[in-house]
Amino acid sequence: MANRYTGKYAPLSSSRDGMTRDSKRRRHATSDSSVPCSPHPNQGDLQFSATSRAQFEHMDMEHKLNCLFDMISTNYDMNYKLDCLNNSFYHSKAINDVTEARLRLLEYKSLDIEARSLRNNLIFNGFPECVGTEECTQTILEFLTSKLNMTLGLHSIVEARRIGRRIVARAQGTTRGRAILVTLSDPRYVNDIMDSAKLLKNTHFGISRDYPREISEARKELWPEFKAAREKYGSKSVKMLFPAALSVHGEVIRNLFPDWHSILRGSRNSDVASRVDQRFQKITADYAVSAQPPKLSTEPPKEPISVREVQSASEDESDAAVDEPELPTETPRRSKGKAPAAPKQRSRKPSLSPTKLSSRQPGYLMEVHPVMSQATPITSPRPAAGNTVIDNPTATVV
Repeated sequence: MANRYTGKYAPLSSSRDGMTRDSKRRRHATSDSSVPCSPHPNQGDLQFSATSRAQFEHMDMEHKLNCLFDMISTNYDMNYKLDCLNNSFYHSKAINDVTEARLRLLEYKSLDIEARSLRNNLIFNGFPECVGTEECTQTILEFLTSKLNMTLGLHSIVEARRIGRRIVARAQGTTRGRAILVTLSDPRYVNDIMDSAKLLKNTHFGISRDYPREISEARKELWPEFKAAREKYGSKSVKMLFPAALSVHGEVIRNLFPDWHSILRGSRNSDVASRVDQRFQKITADYAVSAQPPKLSTEPPKEPISVREVQSASEDESDAAVDEPELPTETPRRSKGKAPAAPKQRSRKPSLSPTKLSSRQPGYLMEVHPVMSQATPITSPRPAAGNTVIDNPTATVV
């Protein structure tokens, strides 16, 4: 079959392709050297890197400097592009964070508005449903009078109706009782009914508040923990806080909306540009701090607490020992940690008596013991020349 495409739209043959590839203009080296400047040795495959390194070694100094300059310029350009990408990433992250915060604010605001609009609603469970029409308002009024001992007027109930999908039991042929949603005219009626709901214990009836779906699911998740804590600590010490928080003895132990109040205090009309700039500066500062290498501490290592306590205790004891009043002694005072010095020689000659020995005689010292308050003889460690040293102070000197 002949080719119907002719002219410039006709496909090229294989030989034509070869001629086209051969006819392409080849690149020439920009430098005067016959050896072109190769890329960085760490780039490309290992064989080419080794070859380019060998070529670099055979270049003259001028061509080596040119190659190094090209590499430095390339690195500078890459660093500049990397900085631009980092700044763009940080700016995008700041915009994303601010957008998420504003979106979370709108979500919580809508939940709060919906919860406030449902605060006058109560859900009653356990009432059989009749086939056909029924008066839910009259049923609720009779229930409040008979079970909770509360008498409310007809004007106190704004609306009472069944909620949920009607499900017919296949085996029984009757309709399962759906919950009744009651809207009261005053929040005080809601509080009074909830306070009296404890009278329905051990019955098949139940009363609960009406919450948005997200809050209702969170409170259902906390319900098993709430029951366990109430059995352990008592019903008066355990509370379920709005929107979904478990409190024991006034302390929140679990909160499924931890940032509920902080987010609701935000403004929906704030300056977005300024918030983005503030967030960008914070992200940049955090990255700069994290990128810095850890600084080595030059402070000397601290001693253990036990060692310091022992040293302080010993110092206190030594101070107390110095502050104690000293008893009068005849021995010369000496500094701590030094050996007792030899007694000074006097010019007069000591008089030796066969019955009494003077305490001032060299070689014999009298020291008063601080506990026994008695004179205790101490032998001098070094006898004086020309004097008699008495080892036994009770002996008689001849």
